[in-house]
Amino acid sequence: MALLNKTQINKILFYVYGVYLAETGKLLFSDDTPKAWPYGPVFPRVNKNIDTSVIIKKFPDDVTAEFNKNPKALSIIKKAVDVMYNKSAYSLTQWSHKEGSPWYRTLYENIKDGEEQAKWNTPIGQEFIEEYFSNPKNLIQ
Repeated sequence: MALLNKTQINKILFYVYGVYLAETGKLLFSDDTPKAWPYGPVFPRVNKNIDTSVIIKKFPDDVTAEFNKNPKALSIIKKAVDVMYNKSAYSLTQWSHKEGSPWYRTLYENIKDGEEQAKWNTPIGQEFIEEYFSNPKNLIQ
């Protein structure tokens, strides 16, 4: 069994977050927001707490109950993981760095004079995320 690394986890989470926002107009969660880091969109709080050496065999009942309250999110998560779990961190980084992606737009649009890009850790705009994931051509098949 191959474990996911932090880059893969952040990319899958960003994808789920984006698709959920595009389909519902609502944030999947609000206690962390994606930021533009060198390897793509990262949720700093999640990234800090990921322990890739731990295999979770079962979630606590209260966590499972909370997940089950949102069947739309569960559906998006299942589809995303099914399609993305076996993609390399490199290929997912290439995907997230494409011109026009929310990460790309955050770093390279509306930058200040004299700057080559926005600063790392700049929040990725919700409008960029929602617009990008509303376009079916940007969904991973």
